[in-house]
This record gives sequence, C-alpha cells and structure tokens, in this order.
Amino acid sequence: MHEFNERYFKLNRILLKMVGLWPYQQSYFIRIQKGVFTGIFLTFIIVQLLVLATMQSNLIFVLKILTFVFPALFVTIKYCLFIIHADSVKRLLELIRSDWNFLKDKVEIDILEKYGWYARLLTIMAIVFCYCGILFVDILQFLPVILDVILPLNESRPFRIIVITEYFINQEKYFYVILLHELLAVDLAAIALCSTSTTIMSYILHGCALLKVASYRIENAIEKDLLAIPSPKKEYLLYRKIVRAVIIHRRATEFIETFTSSFTVSYDILIIIGVSSLSINLFQFLQLITLTTNTGEASILIVLIVTHLGYMFAGNYAGQKIIDHGTKLFRTTYNGLWYVAPLHTQKLILFIMQKGTVDVTLTFGSIFVASLEGFATLTSTAISYFTVIYSTR
Repeated sequence: MHEFNERYFKLNRILLKMVGLWPYQQSYFIRIQKGVFTGIFLTFIIVQLLVLATMQSNLIFVLKILTFVFPALFVTIKYCLFIIHADSVKRLLELIRSDWNFLKDKVEIDILEKYGWYARLLTIMAIVFCYCGILFVDILQFLPVILDVILPLNESRPFRIIVITEYFINQEKYFYVILLHELLAVDLAAIALCSTSTTIMSYILHGCALLKVASYRIENAIEKDLLAIPSPKKEYLLYRKIVRAVIIHRRATEFIETFTSSFTVSYDILIIIGVSSLSINLFQFLQLITLTTNTGEASILIVLIVTHLGYMFAGNYAGQKIIDHGTKLFRTTYNGLWYVAPLHTQKLILFIMQKGTVDVTLTFGSIFVASLEGFATLTSTAISYFTVIYSTR
C-alpha cells in the first residue's frame, strides 16, 4: 500500500491483524478468530447481566453492574462494526493509497507525510496508554497474590474477581477459568478499542492532509509572476493550476463523505452508549470514594473515566481539525488573487468558494457534528445524566 502502509500505517496494520480486523485478510482462520473474539466479548456481557436475573437488586446494584457492561458493550459493537463494514474499511485504505500515488509534487507529498507522522505518533501514544492500562488492571487483579509474596501475612489475602458475574457453576472450583475469561475479555477489548480508534483517527488525519494540499494549491495557483506572462499562456497555466486545486478538493470531500457515510448510523449508537457509560461510571466512582474504601475498584473506574473522556476528546478534536482545515481552505481561496483570473477560471474558483461556505464536518446521523463544541455537549450531557442518577439514589 505504497510508502504510507510501510512507514506510517504499519502499526495500525499490526493492531488490526491482532484482532482479526485487517480487511485484506479474509481466510477461514481469520473468520474463526473473529467469531471467537466476538464470543468472548458477548459472553462477558451476558455473564454480568445474568447477575441481575439471579440476585435481588436495586438501582444502585443495577448501576454497579452496568458500570462494566456498558464499556464492554461499546467495544463489542465497535468491533462488530469493523467486521460488518470491512469493505468500507478496505475502500478507505484504497482511497488513501490512490491519493498517495496521485500526488507527485514534493511539497504535497511532504504534507501527506507530515499528517502520516501525526497518525503514527497518535497510534504509538494510544498503544502505550492501552498496554499501560492492561498492565495496571492485570496487576491490580493479581495484587493479593503479589502482596502475599512480597509482604506475607499469617493467612493469604482474599483473591476475587473485580467484575461481578454469574456462570451457574461453582465459582471457587472454576475460579481460574472464570479469571481467564475476564482477563481475555478485558485485554482483547483494550486492543480492539486501540486498533479501531487509531485507524479511524488515521482516516481523519488523511482527510485533513488532503484539505491542506488543496489550500496549498489554491494559495500558489495565482502568483504575481504568473500574471506577467502573455495572455494565452497565462490563461492556460492559471486554468491548469485551478483545475488541479479543484480536483484535490473534490478528492478530499469525497474521502470525508465516504468515511462519514460508512459509519454514520453506527456511531450514533456508540455516542448514546458512551455518554450513558460515562454517566454511570462517574456515579459509581462517587459512590466508592464516599461510602467505601475500595481503592482498587476506584482506580479501575478512574482508568475507565479517563478513557471515556480521552476517547470523546480525541474524536471531537479530530472533527474540529477537519472543520478548521475546511475553513482555512475557504479563506485561502477568498483572500487570493482570484479576481485577476480569466472569467472561465473564476468559475472554477467559485466552485470551491461555494463548497467552502458550508463547513466540511464529520456529521453522524445528521444530529451530531464532531467538534470541540460537540465534546462540550457530550460531557455536559453525561454530567447532567450523572446528577439525575445521583439525585434518585
């Protein structure tokens, strides 16, 4: 997949292959891998919900169960979406390869490389956070065993699973089997979330790069030196440069529209689940720090809350960058020397201006636009739900 795949998209390819989501691999083994991983996620959700059917529960207990159910459900849906939309994921990768092969100018390739480097850096940061989170949760789960070795007591410290589950079996006898299921579900969920999220961010950054290239072409299309050239040749060169700018602008808008149309309805569902999950986690965290001294579970909730906020901020910040790049393209076009160009060339510039009057956005379901304002809306909504839940406890 050209240089982008080898240098900048290599980590994303490795992550997607780890969870069976790389769209260029559709072997029988990969299908089994997807089925097994999906089964692990779904059964992990089911065994938590079964607790509600076997134990007397109130609102507080239900919310405690949902604290871990909603994040697991979020990851499961997103994992399944990448399976369902494998053709769209592949299509977007093909468009990226096509764009890299299409551009020949060194400055424009440098722009793609710059944003590709941003995508790679973001992927590395996400991997570090992901594996630090996995390591933290695993150490916390085995902390009683570790402390028994480092600081032994007269009796062994109690060793229990953090997540409340119901398997309809003797949980003491099959404790390590249950523990293995929990750790597999949590670790695979973290890797799946990391791989899908960084891939999405790479797509968005590529859209930003294309808009940046379009701005560069518009900015350098009408130069004062070019205006000194005799009329027939000047008109030809101006027309050619503007056409090149219009073409890359069209490729940018088509890429962004392809991305949003592929995940529109699906991400509406994820937004609802994510906001609800953040609200419940905030409530549960407040319950723990005010009513108990369970620092272990409180630490896990801190990780979950930070992950929620970080995920929401990253997605909305990326959407804001798309808007900013689209706005910059419009301003560059408007502030240029378009008025000295021939009339038929001005009509091409007018095409970009008309497109620029409508913000280039990541819109999901025509109800939510990813932006910093959108992040503020999501967080304020989550806090509002949290206050409602807290008032009814």
